[in-house]
Amino acid sequence: MSYFKPFPLKKYDIEKNKNTKSVTDLTKRVGVRGNMNNLIHSYNKISVPSESRPEMVSYQEYGHVNNYWILLILNNIIDPYYDWVIPYKEMDSYINIKYPNKVILLVAGHFTDSSYGVVDPAPLKRFFIEDEVIREYQADGTVLDAVGTVVSFDPTMQQITFSVTTSGFTTSNFVKGDDSGAVGNISSVTIEREAIHHYENADSIEVGRSTIPEPSAILNEAFEHTRNETKREILSLRESYLTQFEEEFAEKINPNE
Repeated sequence: MSYFKPFPLKKYDIEKNKNTKSVTDLTKRVGVRGNMNNLIHSYNKISVPSESRPEMVSYQEYGHVNNYWILLILNNIIDPYYDWVIPYKEMDSYINIKYPNKVILLVAGHFTDSSYGVVDPAPLKRFFIEDEVIREYQADGTVLDAVGTVVSFDPTMQQITFSVTTSGFTTSNFVKGDDSGAVGNISSVTIEREAIHHYENADSIEVGRSTIPEPSAILNEAFEHTRNETKREILSLRESYLTQFEEEFAEKINPNE
């Protein structure tokens, strides 16, 4: 059964001229119940190659491509392009698109550091704010050429994600927000894909930056590759349950039929 076959139709005035047409009601949704773990006899856990699309896996599992939508619903996949495993050869482009900016990692404890001198003689716990301009300073208050615009600020990670306006910021100098007045001592500057996503301890548990012993930094690109690998493990409905699944889906998506 094709995915849209059981969907109800609704009258829709596409051109706003009172000349309605019957169209598929795309607002309807059906989800798989949350206790699937109690029904382990009804599905298999399989590992799909990174190059396999849902239609290919459907053909492999059921002998035809039409039931790809069952795989998507069963695995709670909304976007079949990015929720599904991304082919390895496409990951580099995907990461570049998702992480297009640059990142400043601030020296730990920048909110309470009292060594800013002329840059901020009375530092407070201030947050850099989205869309504000940030500038580079030396400790003596000299304004340098580097200017950027804040995309986001993570006060826990103490990282500023920014889009570059002029030349790059320099390690060991200071960055200050025009609107917030927030100041930070620059520890490092990198492209966003190579910036830190989070920290993990020796047991691969996510922890804070200041955890002792010193945790491992997991970069954005490594995080994305690891997460993509987990998408290869999916649930596949056993073939003997296909008809029942399709019938229940049709009944719930269009109960008045």
